[in-house]
Amino acid sequence: MDKAWQRKGLKDYSTEAIVGTLGHYGVQVQEADFRQLAEKQYPTGIAQGWMAAWKGTGQFAPFPFAAAGELWRRWLSDRLAPYELSESLAQLMGSLGALLQGGPQAAVAPAFERMNAVRQRVPVNDKGEPEPGFMQEALRVFDERAARAFDDLAEMLAKAGHNEAADSFADLEEFLLPDRRGVSKPIIRASRGERDAALEDLQKVAGDGARTPLSRVLAVDALLHLGANDKVATVGRPLLEEAERIQDWHMALDVIARLEHAYKQLGEKTALAALAQDRARVEKAHDEAHPNHKRQHQHHSH
Repeated sequence: MDKAWQRKGLKDYSTEAIVGTLGHYGVQVQEADFRQLAEKQYPTGIAQGWMAAWKGTGQFAPFPFAAAGELWRRWLSDRLAPYELSESLAQLMGSLGALLQGGPQAAVAPAFERMNAVRQRVPVNDKGEPEPGFMQEALRVFDERAARAFDDLAEMLAKAGHNEAADSFADLEEFLLPDRRGVSKPIIRASRGERDAALEDLQKVAGDGARTPLSRVLAVDALLHLGANDKVATVGRPLLEEAERIQDWHMALDVIARLEHAYKQLGEKTALAALAQDRARVEKAHDEAHPNHKRQHQHHSH
């Protein structure tokens, strides 16, 4: 292997050269070992495991990460690698971002086709939801700004009148992040003028005990985002009571922050005063349950 690998990528090097370079710097690996590692981990996880023994420095310091990705592509070509999802998603977001800037419509369909081909291959659990470990690794490459763009994209497309792209992207979003199922699509319906139906859908998710706490809080966030403060007050109270009942103090604090925002917007002084007592009670319970991390998390109000 030569030092140009970082610039050129590994696709033109032989498998022997890649395995030889790994061996030279302290990591012995054969196809059988790699397949075994791949039963429980994805390329980044495999590479992290190798780093303990890795002696490569300088140009070769990051080599295990590139090597794990490339060996996966060669030895496990039937299995999607997380970075393939990252790449097709980034490409799709790029073409949709360009569309919003007045760019070409023509690039959008091929980007969706490529993304949908990748989507068919995403490893799923028995509920048909993407494997969390896979998604975590695939989405880890996106920074805060990209994550925000991802969150806003479907709605921005809908507001700009790109309805088909908005629907397709919201559908993708709800598949990739199952907690957003029934949350992303109503936001688009609302921006198309189907506000009442959208608010009703979101209230259902917020009140659905079968959904994860995160999913239910996301539905409350969507109601806040749509300015439906009265609805937030309606679904928030029972959600807060339930969070306290199951002693999920983090969810309770999240719901309190959102109720506080809604009550302020509605000018509900009495409700705000009562909520201050709820907050004191929940914070005390939270601190007793987690004595070591008093106020580390920021309970972000929007």
